Amino acid sequence: MSSCVFILDEQLNPLILRNLKSIAHPEWYALYFKRVHPQSRGPVIYSKGIIYIYILRDGLYFVSVSNGGLRFNLMGILAYLNDFHALLVKYLKVNKVDRTGIIDNFNLIYELFDESLDYGIPQLTDYNIIRDSIKIEANVPKVPSNSQADSDEESGPEILQSKENKDKADIHGFRDDEQYINSFVLRTTTQAISWRPKGIYYTKNELFVDIIERQSYLMDFKNSQVRQTFVYGKINCRSYLSGMPIVRVCINKMLKDKDLFLGSSKFHQCVSLESLSSQDYIEFIPPDGDFQLCEYKLKRHINDSPIIKLIDYKINERQKKHRLHLSVTIQPHFKAQNSATALKIHIPTRDLFQNYKIDLTKAPRFKCDHGSVFFNLSDELLLWDAQGIKGGHGETSYSMHVEFALFDEEEHARKLEQIKKSMDPPPLREGAHLEELYAQVKSNKEGKGQFQSNAITAEFEVPYYTSSGLRVEYLKISEENLKYQSFSWVRYKTINDTEYAYQV
Repeated sequence: MSSCVFILDEQLNPLILRNLKSIAHPEWYALYFKRVHPQSRGPVIYSKGIIYIYILRDGLYFVSVSNGGLRFNLMGILAYLNDFHALLVKYLKVNKVDRTGIIDNFNLIYELFDESLDYGIPQLTDYNIIRDSIKIEANVPKVPSNSQADSDEESGPEILQSKENKDKADIHGFRDDEQYINSFVLRTTTQAISWRPKGIYYTKNELFVDIIERQSYLMDFKNSQVRQTFVYGKINCRSYLSGMPIVRVCINKMLKDKDLFLGSSKFHQCVSLESLSSQDYIEFIPPDGDFQLCEYKLKRHINDSPIIKLIDYKINERQKKHRLHLSVTIQPHFKAQNSATALKIHIPTRDLFQNYKIDLTKAPRFKCDHGSVFFNLSDELLLWDAQGIKGGHGETSYSMHVEFALFDEEEHARKLEQIKKSMDPPPLREGAHLEELYAQVKSNKEGKGQFQSNAITAEFEVPYYTSSGLRVEYLKISEENLKYQSFSWVRYKTINDTEYAYQV
């Protein structure tokens, strides 16, 4: 049970505050939180009879305050704060909530606080239901779409209302539209299926299923030891179905090893637990709109090849020619008919500049089998953009070569001697002075003390493929009353996790 809730920015300055129990001077609690927060090491702070429970999301602090004499559910409040942040993301239609979005939509956030809390007790945070009662539009900048296809993809099919609100009010016995909506939400939250309201109607009934997997892979390339290999997957759905449909989804992982898959998965509340225990499929009544059906974590064998496998990494110094040659070779391991829509290999160069005297007055030379190579001075790395490479299982490989010029003391002394004897001014250099830019970047980073990793990382996106081999065997939609024709669509995609690197 919360006495008040508030949202703070990165500097712990209050952005919005809601007093739930008419406590005196609630702003003092926010100011006192700023004093006691640096001393804390967890999401709960107790000081002078005041209990602060907070989470950090997108650089903002979502804080709940409870007096010491009140009884409260700690995990319930933490879950509410997390769900409230997810609710804001959906209402504001952004990927990340910032302080500007909070300030510009204070009226909407106050309404969300009042609707989701009842005298400090969490009640309702489901966006698909709460959007029927709070009709305030978010004040966000509108970004014009580049093409008509983008707008068609982002906007789903519209719900066609067969009757106006006046007709609905006559059917249910209400005169005012606000009374009708409030009673509608009340019936939804009190019935057995609280995540889906009744009376939903679409002219075209569709269900979209997106299976997105993130592959995590850490390897010590020098010692050929795999440190970590996991697959984090999500099954996201978008439902445009009429009535109260029942959906059955069969996954091949449940047919092979049901206990292992269920033990590493977390399902939405709409999933029938009876079907999971007694049947080999997932049965559920889907919420309207977007929702996450399942989330799972699978461990891969250390001998299983990753999506992008590093085959070779060599540094060859040619002392006679005063050249330093670096080569990187990778192998794709996914279906040969597929191609990576995005692939970027990050190769650090900090150790090269520390161990070798590289002369940046001479431009480095690049060569690759596919894509293009860039030298990123600010991040001290080589960026290999290999978008569009074809798949395979070890039969094809792609290489990238970079050649740096090493500092030649004899040549440098000879040039200085020529400049002293010559009456002409030294020739002007064309292009960017890389050595000056690199020296400036290096001095700035040393002053800030930034940490630099010496691991080769990869960013990729492979559509129509899952690294775990998970796929939907069949998907069936049935509605006993309406008995309409429905269309289902399933897509697969594998992307890299934040921890995907080779230590070299």
